Amino acid sequence: MRLLLISYYFPPCGGATVQRWLKWLPILVEKGFEVTVLTTKDGDYPVLDKSLLSEIPPDITIIRTKTFQWKKIWNLFFGNKKPMPYGNISKNKEQNLINRILIWVRLNLIIPDIRKFWNPYALKKAIEYLRTTPVDFVITTGPPHSTHLIGLKLKNKFNIKWIADWRDPWTSIYYLQLNPPSRISLYWHKKLENKVAQNADWNIVVSQHLASQLPTDKVSVIYSGYDDKRIPAPISPQTKTENKPFKLKFIGNITEGQRVDVLIQIIAKAFPDEDIELSFIGTNLSEEYKSLLQNLLPERYVCKNFLPHKEALKEMQDCQVLLLLINYYPGAEGMLTTKLFEYLASYNKILCLGPHNSEAEKLINHYEAGECFDIKESDAAIKYLRNLYNLWHSGESLKNEKDVSELSALNQVSKLIDLLHSLKD
Repeated sequence: MRLLLISYYFPPCGGATVQRWLKWLPILVEKGFEVTVLTTKDGDYPVLDKSLLSEIPPDITIIRTKTFQWKKIWNLFFGNKKPMPYGNISKNKEQNLINRILIWVRLNLIIPDIRKFWNPYALKKAIEYLRTTPVDFVITTGPPHSTHLIGLKLKNKFNIKWIADWRDPWTSIYYLQLNPPSRISLYWHKKLENKVAQNADWNIVVSQHLASQLPTDKVSVIYSGYDDKRIPAPISPQTKTENKPFKLKFIGNITEGQRVDVLIQIIAKAFPDEDIELSFIGTNLSEEYKSLLQNLLPERYVCKNFLPHKEALKEMQDCQVLLLLINYYPGAEGMLTTKLFEYLASYNKILCLGPHNSEAEKLINHYEAGECFDIKESDAAIKYLRNLYNLWHSGESLKNEKDVSELSALNQVSKLIDLLHSLKD
């Protein structure tokens, strides 16, 4: 079976945006699928991770097209010192007038997203490819959800079978919830979302909540999963050893609506004097959060910017508690990050801070992998952390025991393969 995957983000782009399909592609190739990936060359990527290029199967054909680079425009206004925002369109009083104007334009005039300017390049190349190379399915993955509009046009032109892969919501994505565009803009967002969901031959999504939000019954939930070939062996022992601090780690990017301040306060109260180390890895913390860390946990915290994925996985193993933050915004119950599955596969304890009844909480509870607390439950979270510390200090292992192998990428891709065969027949 031959597939054409269209994705704006692809290695050497790094971060969570590429992990879902980077896990899946080797398995699809092993199962006999012929895959071509249409992507960008030198796109506006949040981070670079060239180490991921070695994980792309050599049998995959990659077609790269040029695209307009908004980073150049951004740098004209703000220089190289201020990074271009990715998926985090926040408005505050401290921003200068130019910044506020650019954000207003992005929210209200560039619909559905700023990556839409890649579409003409990608569409032209996709049409050239499909005229000479028949495929069984075109698959578009978003965000950016503008990529789905390429699939919609290819569906209309070639009457080809098309699957839309939704890694995040569209109209209910957190940054549109926290920074609502105008009613007219939101109307066009919803119109395009409906058009994509209803015209795709099928939609695959990352969570049950997202499936319930799509205006179609043609939808299946397939988790991103974790790649057991990439998860390093557990670091042993995980019990108390001489001169070793109790390690708590948040790994990934901080986004709007996550209560980092409350998390820091909880850990500081849980461990007023103990030898602990709180790490934030893979994110550039704001000066406000760094100041809070310095005031409450001086010399007991570590901040590291982006790490290659292999290094991030090693960091997940080398700790006692992994920290997960769920954004406070309508629709947060459907938020399932790729790293949660890797957290679960590490078998380390997880402390989740965020609204209750999220799908993340349900998975953590189902696999008995940790505890979830609302920001109003600080005392309970402190008690939980103290208990873990005491168990560890007394020599007990904190490793989880319930098997999570059903969440592996191999098992999740099997669901995709079954879907593809059913749609082809």
